[in-house]
Amino acid sequence: MSRENFHRLLQRYLDGQCTPDEEQLVHHWYQILDKNDQNEITPANVDAIEDAIWDKINQQINIGQADTSVRQLESNPRSKRVRFWLVAASAAVFLVASSTFIYLRIVCYPVKPSFVSQGTMPEHDIITVRNDTEKPMKVILADESFVELSPGALFEYPKRFKTTDREVRLVGDAFFAVAANEENPFWVFHEGMITKVLGTKFKIRAPNGKANGEVIVYAGKVDVYYNVDRQSFVKRILSTPEKASITTNQRAVLLPKTLKETVVENPLPISREVDAIRNETFRDIPVPALAETLSGLYGLDVVAGDNLEGITFTGDISGVGLFKQLNIICTVTNTHYEVVGTTIFLKRNH
Repeated sequence: MSRENFHRLLQRYLDGQCTPDEEQLVHHWYQILDKNDQNEITPANVDAIEDAIWDKINQQINIGQADTSVRQLESNPRSKRVRFWLVAASAAVFLVASSTFIYLRIVCYPVKPSFVSQGTMPEHDIITVRNDTEKPMKVILADESFVELSPGALFEYPKRFKTTDREVRLVGDAFFAVAANEENPFWVFHEGMITKVLGTKFKIRAPNGKANGEVIVYAGKVDVYYNVDRQSFVKRILSTPEKASITTNQRAVLLPKTLKETVVENPLPISREVDAIRNETFRDIPVPALAETLSGLYGLDVVAGDNLEGITFTGDISGVGLFKQLNIICTVTNTHYEVVGTTIFLKRNH
C-alpha cells in the first residue's frame, strides 16, 4: 500500500464509507500505536495519527524484511558455506594471533635459562663454578666477558653461547664486565631478578635470607626484570614482568612485590675531567650551575629548584664522594637534597 492509498483509506473511515474489513484494518493499525499516540481519530488530528500509524507500519515492514533475510541466509546452502568459512577463518586468525602472543610472551620474557628449562644442552657442555674460597674468583667466558664471583657464589654457563642469547645463571654476588654484542643480549638469571644487557659493567647482589637483592650499574644500560613467583605458565601469559631500566650510577633493588629504581650508595665519577673538578675550589658558582656540573661528573640527574637561581656556593668539595659533596653544598647554601627514584633534587630550606 502506498502512502496515498493509505491516506484515502483513513479519509473514508472518517466519512463512514469504509467496508467492515477496511474498518477492522484501521482499528488494527490504531492498536499498534504507542499509548501516547492513541487519541480518537478526528478530522483535527487525522494528519498526526496518519503519520504515527504510517511510521509504525514501516517499522514492522523493515523488521519483517530483516527477519526474512536472515531466514533466507540460513536456508541458502551457499550462504551456509560462506558463513562456515567466515567462522573458520576467524577462528584460524584468532588461533594464530593468540599462539603468536603466547610465544612472544614465553620467548621474550623467560624465567630461567634455556639450558636449564629446555634441557637442550648436554650436561658436559654446561660449566658449574662455585667459589668456596674467601677471595673473589675470576671467570672468563667464551665471548671474552669477565665475571668476578664473590665468596660463596655459584655460577653456571655454557661452554659456547648460542647465536641469539648469551645466558648464565648466578646464585650469590658477582661483578660483570660484559663484552658488547648488540645482536646477542647477555642474560643473567639470579633468583628473584633477571638482568639483560648488551655490553656493560655492573654488579649483582643476589638475595640472601631477608636481604634485598640489587643490580648496580657502573657503565652502560641494564634492564632488570622482576622474576618472583613467575613460574606459573598462566601468569606469564596474562602479564609482562615489571622492568627497571637503569644506567650508570643507578641501581635496581628487589623488594617483596616490585623493583625500585634509585641511586647507588657511592656514585663514581664518569667524566674525563674528573680530576680537574675534584681538585677545583668553587667560588660563587650558582647552585643550578653546580648541579649541572655534578650531573655531568656522575652521569646522574642532579636538579636544582627554580628558587635556587640567586644562591651561590663557595667551597672545596674535592676528595669525597657525591653524597658528602652534597652535604657540604647544602650546609653552605642552607639547602637540602632528596633522592627521588634516580634523580637528586636540591631544594631550599623553608
